[in-house]
Amino acid sequence: MLSTDEKASGLYTVASKENDVGVKIVSTDDDELAAAEKHILGEHEYTPAEYKKLVRKVDLFLMPLLMLTYGLQFADKQSLSSGVLFGLRQDTGLVGNQYANLTTLFYMAYGVAQFPMSWLIQRFPLGKSLSICIILWGAMVMCLAACNDYAQLAAVRVFLGVFESVIIPGFAILTTSWYLRREQTLRQCCYYAMNTFFGIISGVCIYYLALHVATHGGLAAWRVINLFLGSITVAVGILDFCFIGTPEEVWWLSSREKQMARSRIVSNATGGGEVHAWKWSQVKECFRDPQYYIFILFNILVTIPNGGLTTFGGLIYLSLGFTAEESVLYGLPTQAIGFVFVMVPAIAVTFFPKTRFFWAIFATLFSCAAFLYTGLAPADTAMWTKWGVYILTSVFATGMFMCWPLMSINVAGRTKKAWLSATSLVTYCVGNIIGSQMFVASDAPKYLKGLTGTACVMMVNVVLMVVWVVYYIFENRRRDRAFEASGVTVEEMEYQCKLAGETDMTDRQNVHFRYTF
Repeated sequence: MLSTDEKASGLYTVASKENDVGVKIVSTDDDELAAAEKHILGEHEYTPAEYKKLVRKVDLFLMPLLMLTYGLQFADKQSLSSGVLFGLRQDTGLVGNQYANLTTLFYMAYGVAQFPMSWLIQRFPLGKSLSICIILWGAMVMCLAACNDYAQLAAVRVFLGVFESVIIPGFAILTTSWYLRREQTLRQCCYYAMNTFFGIISGVCIYYLALHVATHGGLAAWRVINLFLGSITVAVGILDFCFIGTPEEVWWLSSREKQMARSRIVSNATGGGEVHAWKWSQVKECFRDPQYYIFILFNILVTIPNGGLTTFGGLIYLSLGFTAEESVLYGLPTQAIGFVFVMVPAIAVTFFPKTRFFWAIFATLFSCAAFLYTGLAPADTAMWTKWGVYILTSVFATGMFMCWPLMSINVAGRTKKAWLSATSLVTYCVGNIIGSQMFVASDAPKYLKGLTGTACVMMVNVVLMVVWVVYYIFENRRRDRAFEASGVTVEEMEYQCKLAGETDMTDRQNVHFRYTF
């Protein structure tokens, strides 16, 4: 174990034949070092029963709101796809590719806003920043109901993209602030799965709203849908403002519980969601990290199917022979299958951590086959046969949701994490834009080019995921060899790893960090 003087100096030497780093320096002031050591030493002051009770409390207060908010994000996105089934194009005079462009504009704004929003949630209290953005995005969804032409729709979709852009990176950092690395995948997948779960709930609501309008008249169904979804989002945003945040922010923990929550996650070695100064050195490190480029390429490839289905999913149901109301109703099994294929792998990874990439690759290949069949099926194929295969396409999201938690699990350093997440989500937008443009009106009703093109992209993504897991295995083994040659004890290594995380060192600076796969 290191002496008190050695700890206080902030200087730790790792002699190694395997790397050229030699010396790792934790650059920190006395106050930050004292706080870091307080959290590390506090880790063992509490009993397993106390930690278990704390996790239950956090799950009770935090997870329902994160799940509800994330589900509404998907439902709000789907309002455009649902609206087109109930007269949005006709009422607003959309022509040509203007409908697809509304999705493109949303994701362009979503991508451009990533970097300023990442700075915002690092410099200001995380929970309050997120909640204000949620309230504003709900207001934008309500504004969609007042739009009467393409220009108005485009403007509102741009603002909607800006305010929604903060949710994925913000929720990932929030999860990191509360949960151990082995717990994060299941928690993140719990709110990711709300995409499909809320797809079912919003689908039923939209179906009956549209049915009511068709029977009794009144305001156009697509306007009612947006007013309904937007008002719920605003209400949930207000609840978020009152309840969500980092351990330091929330009112529903005692002082002892806040200390316990902070000490509990020191073994992650990735830090929490506290306010930090922006460090450009960590941004520069991203460009030297292979993970950075893997995340960028992965997010482009994995979101191309999402962009296509989010925009044209309802129209593909129409092409199969369903009416507008039937398209909503018979789309519900797609969401149910997607929900199962997110939660089952998430639970499996919790108990068998090294199965993450198996599930991601299996689901990608499975949905790839569904895309190919839907596009290439002969014209005389029975409608219900094509429907039965097409509803399996939602399984593609499993790969996305299995790998997205790695942005918080395998990346350390507050600025590095923010920059990598922001860049990854910019490319997430690029993928969605490409996907929305792969399905074009002139390709109706079969959308052959869009469906087969998407399948080819998914095959490339399978190859990338294989490369990804090989990189993690190689890097962990390299670090293991360096540790064995260093002469550092396991106890010293664990302490140094925790201290590095608490003093905002990155995963590459911290030679004791190991990647999860």
